[in-house]
Amino acid sequence: MKKHKIWRTGVLLLVLCDIIAVGFSLIAGFSFRFGFFQTIPYFYSTKMLRNLLMLSVAVVLSNLVTRRYGTYWRYFGLQDLILQFASTVITACLTVVMAHFDLVEMPPELLIIVPILLFLSMSFIRMAPRLFRMGVSRIQPSESSDPRVPTLVYGAGEAGNYLLENVRLKHARTVKLIGYLDDNEKLWGQQIGGLSVFGGGGRLEEIVRKYSVREVIIAIPSAEPDFIRGVFRRCSAMGVVVKRYGTLDDVTSEDFIRAPIKPLDFEKLLRRESVKLNMERVQQFVSGKTVLVTGGVGSIGSEICRQALKCGAARVVIVDINENGLFFIKNEFDEAGYGGRFEVLLGSVRDRSRMHEIFDGYRPQIVFHAAAHKHVPMMEGNPKEAIKNNVLGTINVANESIVSRVEKFILISTDKAVNPANIMGASKRIAEMVIQVMNSGAATDFAAVRFGNVLGSNGSVVPYFEQQIAQGGPVTVTHREMKRYFMTIPEAVQLVLEAGAMATGGEIFVLDMGEPVYIYDLACDMIRLHGMEPNRDIEIKITGLRPGEKLFEEISLAEENTTKTANDKIYINKPVAYDTAAFSCKIQKLEYALANEGLAQVYACVKALVPTFSHDAGRAVQEGAGKEGEGQDG
Repeated sequence: MKKHKIWRTGVLLLVLCDIIAVGFSLIAGFSFRFGFFQTIPYFYSTKMLRNLLMLSVAVVLSNLVTRRYGTYWRYFGLQDLILQFASTVITACLTVVMAHFDLVEMPPELLIIVPILLFLSMSFIRMAPRLFRMGVSRIQPSESSDPRVPTLVYGAGEAGNYLLENVRLKHARTVKLIGYLDDNEKLWGQQIGGLSVFGGGGRLEEIVRKYSVREVIIAIPSAEPDFIRGVFRRCSAMGVVVKRYGTLDDVTSEDFIRAPIKPLDFEKLLRRESVKLNMERVQQFVSGKTVLVTGGVGSIGSEICRQALKCGAARVVIVDINENGLFFIKNEFDEAGYGGRFEVLLGSVRDRSRMHEIFDGYRPQIVFHAAAHKHVPMMEGNPKEAIKNNVLGTINVANESIVSRVEKFILISTDKAVNPANIMGASKRIAEMVIQVMNSGAATDFAAVRFGNVLGSNGSVVPYFEQQIAQGGPVTVTHREMKRYFMTIPEAVQLVLEAGAMATGGEIFVLDMGEPVYIYDLACDMIRLHGMEPNRDIEIKITGLRPGEKLFEEISLAEENTTKTANDKIYINKPVAYDTAAFSCKIQKLEYALANEGLAQVYACVKALVPTFSHDAGRAVQEGAGKEGEGQDG
């Protein structure tokens, strides 16, 4: 409310200034034509008052039409100057019309002179705050007492030009721009706003040392992640902070100058080239259909719901045991205008009767099964709960999919299912086997999607490290050699949707996730992003591997026949043949052990199902004793 009051006050003040500009233009115009002293009596006449009134109305109307009262004075630029000229042309036309009907009385030559004076005076009024701020920014303190940060701009294009204006208007007291770097040789040696373009990126270290640069701002909206990573690593080696300005996510061409100068987003720093999605295929896959998503308020599940709604799903049924998450996603989708196209349903995949009730009531055509317990150390302490949720829950949802004649069932799996060293990974591997066994002879096409760590998800290492850095450290890493694949939530969901469209039954889809990242290096980069040095300003503490952790995760089993798809980022692991009867018998033994026997027997049953499961069952029994408890579906 206060903000709107300030805005209205500013508009009224600007209208008053425009009226004063009209009076000034009339006085100056008549004085220019007839001489000041000869026209003094005219200034007090009724003609002058009528001219002032009518021209003021014309000016206000013209400025309203061209939206000249919605511009921030301190951002007044060339585009605003052009629009102000257009407004003055409209005012001149209205003045000619009014003169024709004797509403305005002035000699014909003043019909040209007065609008010119109006344009100059109104433009000056609007530019005055900016000119004042730029003048203040020119007052340079002495080098010894200069509190501003010496800053180099990488990118001398349009964004770099706007950044110069942005700094002079908003950051003149804190940022001292040194000059530009740009890889376009045509700009080398040029001057931009009084600052030199020193050369290309090859001179980065030289310029940083020569001018004692402490910050580098990348002003290239379309900069690729590889380029940003390269600049960041070179600057980090010199203790220089890297920031970004004018990213494509932040601005449009109309508000470039208002874009923020921001620290690098580490998740975007890790992002690779986006997976190219076959949108036509995906839209054909979900458009007009009822899509059910278990674990629908989790990181992956909620994004599947968003994308399905965007792609034209007739209805999205969101199932989760997390009531708070359901509340928030309902509010989000209501605000997005999806009302009537989605349902939020509370229920656990472990509850067979609830799953039957939901499937029988909504008859989904596509099912994305994302509900799972995923936290490795937590599941090591609660192994039975991991199996109940990840295995038996998958069986419940898969059985209901067959009964309801669902067209496609897509399981969300993990790279930890390959040669698992923890109960979470083993439970997800069994879930993969379940859907491959059920695919045989079923009308429903069952498939799985397997991928690595997801940035920004619940429990992701990036926000955890951010929290530790904010607290002053130490940042904890379990092992110096630990490395993981990383992908973003949009990448993961694109794979899921594309895989669902491709699936014909029994496949396990995997994504080409590029090169794995060393967690220790990730921690170092994050500390440097905050302008600090690892193990000097922030300690990195090696804590040792936690129960069930591996140094490196794999993507495919040795017996899986991997082939490429039409999408060069997506691969298919062909179905592995199973003895259905023997598999069903092993599942029954596992279910019995969960209900009636100890952890040693449970682990033995898991090992019988997943021979590659490598785990210290004795240690697990000792660590898991007394730690069993209910969890939530992911």
